[in-house]
Amino acid sequence: MSRDASVFKLRKDVDEISSTIQALIDRRAKTYRELNYLLDPMARLPLELQSQIFLYVEHKSWYCEADPRDVPMVFLNVCHLWRVIALSTPKLWTKIRIDSLPCSANYIALYKNWMERAGRLPLSLSLKGFLEPEDTDFHDLVDRHRYQVKSLTLNWPSKDRRSSDSTPVRLNGLFPSLRKLDIWARRDDVYDADEVLDLLRAAPNVSHCHFDEVFYDQENDLVTEDELLELSDLPLTLSSLEDLELGDPQLYAYLGHSSSGCAILRYLCLPALKKLSLTVLNIEDVISFFTRSSPPLESLFMTIESVWTESLVHQCFGLLPTLTELDLSTRLLPFTIFVEVLATSPNLLPNLRVLSLGAFYTAKIDYNAILQMLTARRSTNLEKLSVYLQPLEWDDDARPAGPPVRSTALPDAEAKLALQQFVKEGMKIDVGPVDRNVLTEE
Repeated sequence: MSRDASVFKLRKDVDEISSTIQALIDRRAKTYRELNYLLDPMARLPLELQSQIFLYVEHKSWYCEADPRDVPMVFLNVCHLWRVIALSTPKLWTKIRIDSLPCSANYIALYKNWMERAGRLPLSLSLKGFLEPEDTDFHDLVDRHRYQVKSLTLNWPSKDRRSSDSTPVRLNGLFPSLRKLDIWARRDDVYDADEVLDLLRAAPNVSHCHFDEVFYDQENDLVTEDELLELSDLPLTLSSLEDLELGDPQLYAYLGHSSSGCAILRYLCLPALKKLSLTVLNIEDVISFFTRSSPPLESLFMTIESVWTESLVHQCFGLLPTLTELDLSTRLLPFTIFVEVLATSPNLLPNLRVLSLGAFYTAKIDYNAILQMLTARRSTNLEKLSVYLQPLEWDDDARPAGPPVRSTALPDAEAKLALQQFVKEGMKIDVGPVDRNVLTEE
C-alpha cells in the first residue's frame, strides 16, 4: 500500500471514529433528556401548565430587560425543556424595557427576536433615551409592531446628555391599540406643547396618560388664540382618555416645585375624562377646559397656588356635578374661601363623598369654617374628610418621630371635640400628618 493510500485510510478511520463519538455524545444527551423527563416534575406537566408557572415567576420590575440573568431570558439557558417552554409562551415576551437608547445593531436584532416571540399579543414597552437621525433601524422596529403596543413608557433623560441632532423618543405614525402612555422627564427640562400634542395625536385611543415633570414652556406658546381657531385638530379631542395625570399635585405642593403642565389643557378636549391630577397655575385654563370638555369627572387631585375668589370656586366646581372625590392641596395659602363656599352652596358638588385638604406648610387653618361646612353637608353624600398637615420647617431632633406641625395648624380643644362628634355620627375624619390622626389622640 502506497504512502498516500495509507494516509487516506487513516483519515477515513478517524472520520468514522469521530462520527461514532458524535453519535455516542448525541445518544448520551438524549438519554439525559429522557432521564430528566422522568425525574423532573415540570416535564410531566402539560405545556399549558408549564407556561403558567413561568408566567408566575416574579420580575425584578414590571418591565423585562434583555438581561440573560433575568426573566424571561434566563429560562433559555437552563435546559432544553425550559427553552422550549419559554419559546412556546408568547405572553412571556410581551413586556420589555430598553434603557440604553440609542443601541447597537446587535441589540436591535435581540429586540426584534424578542418582539417576534410575542406573536400578535399586545405589547408593553418602556423606552429610555434619545435617538439620532441615523437610528432608523430602531424606528423601523417599533413601527413594525406599533399596532400591537398597548402600553408605552417614555423616559426622556436630561437634555444635557444628548447631542444637538438627537431628539426624545417619539411616536411615528398611529398607535391605535395604545391605551396607557407614561412620559417622564427631568424637572429642569422644558418641552414645547407641540412635542406633547404630537404624542397624543399618535395615540387616539389612549385611556390613561401620565406626564411626570414634562413642563410646558408658557413663554413659548404653541399658538395664539387666532391661530388656534385656524387649526382643524385643535383643540385635540381624545374621546377615550379617562385618566390624566399631569405630575403629582401633593409632591409639587410639598417640595415647592411649580408645574406649568396644566397649560396643555388649553389645547385638549377630553369628554370621557373621569380622573384628573394637576397643579393649577392658571385657573382660567382649567375652567375653560372643563367648559369645553364637559367631562363626567369623578376624581380630581389638584394643587392651587393662588387664593381663589368665591366666584372662581363656583365657576370651576359648578362644572363638575359628577365629582365624588376631591383632593385639594395648597402651599402657604389657606383654602378658607373654598370651604366657606361649600358650606353656603349645598348644590355645589352634590355627589362629593371624599374630601381631602392638604395644608402644606400652612401656619393656620380655620377649623370653624370646616365645622360649618360639615354641618351644612350633613344631609349630603359626604362620607370622609381628611386634613393633611405638613410642617413649616424641619426639626432634625424630631425627625425620627416625624416632622413637627405648628400648633396653630392643629384644631384647638373645642374644634377637636366638635370634629370627634362628627366621627361618632359615622363620618370618617383624619386630621394631622399622613401617619397621624390627632382626633384619636388623648
